[in-house]
This record gives sequence, structure tokens and C-alpha cells, in this order.
Amino acid sequence: MAHLNARLANFYIQWPDDATRTLIECRRVAQPNFCSTPIHSQKRLWRVIARDINNTHAVFAPTRRQCRNKWNALKSGYENLKRLLNGNPDGFPTHTPTLHDERFHEELSDEFWLVERNYLLFNGIFHLFIFILFILIN
Repeated sequence: MAHLNARLANFYIQWPDDATRTLIECRRVAQPNFCSTPIHSQKRLWRVIARDINNTHAVFAPTRRQCRNKWNALKSGYENLKRLLNGNPDGFPTHTPTLHDERFHEELSDEFWLVERNYLLFNGIFHLFIFILFILIN
């Protein structure tokens, strides 16, 4: 089997099923880190995932950007297929699902990437911090 050099600029890659499955597994394991890392600082997390895929699938070497893009495409495809299967009650635009959308729908069905954050708690702590800071300054 030829080595798929996914590092070429503007090179479209077809993700093998086993590499896609590894991407999902790695992203699932890294979920706590993604939740606690600001989006602009997540490059390192994607680099680790790309390295893990390359180590597991020696003939497939995606970049961190390709991993992130594939992940976003998988999530988008999952959400699209979920809408179609539920009759699209909200009338969102939909498209024909891809083979990967269908193949990995069940694997993504627990929606592990969705995290509810308590913004009221965060805002409350932030306002308390500002209040204490204000008292200390005056």
C-alpha cells in the first residue's frame, strides 16, 4: 500500500475508515482537555491526535489541521443526518449524507463533545472577583 502523504498543500485526502475511527476515539479521550483549553490554544491537542493517528496507521499521516477539519465535518455530518432521521422539525438546511456520515453516525450518537457549561456560575464568580477587587482598590 502506498504511503498517503497528507502533508502536501491543498491535497485532498480520503480518510480510511480505520483512521476515522481512531480520530473519533482520540477526540473522545481528549474531550476533557478540549473543554478546559481555549479554542485558540487547541493546536497542540490536534497535533497530538494527528501524531497518534500517524503512529497507529503508518500509511496515513494527516496534519493537525486535517484532523480538525475532518472532526468538524464528522460533527456536521452527524448533525445533518440526525435532522434527516428526525424529520428535520426545525427546518434547517440539509444535504445528502456522505458515506462517512452514515458509517459513523452510531459511533457519534452519544454526542460526547457537547458539554453544558454553567455560564451563570462562571459569571457569578467573575462578578464576585470584580467586586472583591473593587473593594480592595478602594
